[in-house]
Amino acid sequence: MSDSIAVSLARIDELTVQGDLIGAWRLLNAGELGQSGHSGVLVARARLLRLRGRHLEARVSLEQRLLDSPCDSAVQVELARIALDFGEPDEVAHAWYERAYGDEAIGERWVLDWVDLLCRLKRFEVAQSVVLAYCECVPASAHGWFVLGLTYQLQNQHDLALSAYDRALQLDATVPMLRNNMAASYIETGAHAQAKLLLEQALREEPANALAWTNLAIVLLRGMDPAAAQVAVERACALAPDYLVALQIGSNVHKELQEWDRALALVQRGLTLQPGDASMLWSLAMLQLLRGDYAAGWSSHEARWDGSPELRNSLPNIPAPRWQGQSLAGKTLFVWSEQGYGDVIQFVRFLPSIAERVRREGGKLVFCCYSGLCTLVRRSLGGDVDTIVSHDQAPPYPPPDFHLPLASLPLMLNVTLDQLPVAQAYLKADDAKVDAWRVSSPARSGRFRVALVWSGSRTHQRNPLRAVDPLAYARTFKHFESIDFVSVQLDGGSEVQAMCDEGLRVIDHCGELSSFDDTAALLQSMDLVITVCTSAAHLAGSLGVPTWVLLDVNPHWVWMTERNDSPWYPSIRLYRQQKHGQWAPVLEQVARDLDAVTGAVLGELVA
Repeated sequence: MSDSIAVSLARIDELTVQGDLIGAWRLLNAGELGQSGHSGVLVARARLLRLRGRHLEARVSLEQRLLDSPCDSAVQVELARIALDFGEPDEVAHAWYERAYGDEAIGERWVLDWVDLLCRLKRFEVAQSVVLAYCECVPASAHGWFVLGLTYQLQNQHDLALSAYDRALQLDATVPMLRNNMAASYIETGAHAQAKLLLEQALREEPANALAWTNLAIVLLRGMDPAAAQVAVERACALAPDYLVALQIGSNVHKELQEWDRALALVQRGLTLQPGDASMLWSLAMLQLLRGDYAAGWSSHEARWDGSPELRNSLPNIPAPRWQGQSLAGKTLFVWSEQGYGDVIQFVRFLPSIAERVRREGGKLVFCCYSGLCTLVRRSLGGDVDTIVSHDQAPPYPPPDFHLPLASLPLMLNVTLDQLPVAQAYLKADDAKVDAWRVSSPARSGRFRVALVWSGSRTHQRNPLRAVDPLAYARTFKHFESIDFVSVQLDGGSEVQAMCDEGLRVIDHCGELSSFDDTAALLQSMDLVITVCTSAAHLAGSLGVPTWVLLDVNPHWVWMTERNDSPWYPSIRLYRQQKHGQWAPVLEQVARDLDAVTGAVLGELVA
């Protein structure tokens, strides 16, 4: 290639990048360049034809060139771009990029376009290898480090992503979406202060960035500021009305504000835009079930395996088809535990109903139970279920003909709110253990015994909103001198000591609890359980123990809205936050009711 042609091609490329297609086309057809059959000239002409929408004409000329020069990487790269622009399957463009790639191409800019395509194809290992080589070859490329960060981020390798993004930031802080993506990784690692700072910087530079507004709404929501989050997400939705993530975050914000109709409307809009979106279907399920629409809710609930962040990619590979209601004559149905312990406790109530159907049709039912619950469930439901096995034991039974997740039983049984199988108690604690707890109690005769739980799983994303400060418990209950308070907070040893230091005497037997069966016996020996939304609430309710459950403004769907009783558990009374994050009024009401209950009990004893 002559120097003049090289200079002209460089100028054509510059004009094309700047959007001056007319200037680029005129220069391409001027003088010596217009008559040249050089590969670079041919590729430049094809690129301009592609940008003008003349894809077929561009492709024909390039394919003709490949007949003479089959290894021309520049031609192959342009054919990849035509395939992408023309809407062909991503695999077609990938094949062209792959043919063009070699040692001489490692540091070429088009490699980053290929990496973007590889990420869309979820070929992350290849993408990382290619972009790492690019960054080593062109270490001053901020865009290269940005793309490397993105490949890590898409695989949830957020520490590596932040390291790569930081290199890009040092080289060029103006890379589009850099601060937003860094903030997104910081959000995933729980570093919300850093995320907020980056997003505020990004929005100062680009106030119309809908993604940054959406991420800011997430940060504000997790920072327990739903009013500010509402402003941010409404701005995101105004900028990008069809952006599904913003619609979903907007729905979450409205739930924290107890604006259930608005929350539902945003989810329904999202499903209008993308009817099969699993995340939106899961959000719809939560709202339908919360509002008692079980007929629709159970169906939407089936989206949990792809739509729930906690359950995504966790569906076990069971070597049997899922049961869809076929005859069970001579067949074995394998029902298996799913989600958390509280979910299993809540849904095992349906096992007797499905067991009755299986028996009626001449089949066999096997229930696979979490090992920590197995003893309790066997004692309580073993008379109804043919076989109950622990999830960690080798199957002592023939391979099943069908399987079904436990929480899908209500769907298959057509359960509605007014048809819930409700009993005062459907799980049964070990009588000997219950008696042992009562005998070993240091309580004086006639003293009221109250179990306390103030936190759910520390890793649950909503636990900071569901949990109550144990010192708030201590300040509320320390004046009840006639009550023995017992901790059932399994990981709360240091907090129990802090409560005692605050003036509340708390008995802690948690070191003696090794299974849910042990915990069930301890709860059964109590006069009352006071707990937040956690498995202890479900366990106490399933045992029929009087239980007061403290709920934040956006409760788990099983507790529904507004009502102070539970259609699932007759022994449970609900105490609801009226305003976001405010537990003081809730605890004040609990204290008044506790005073009334204990006063009545003591009055009966005296009489």
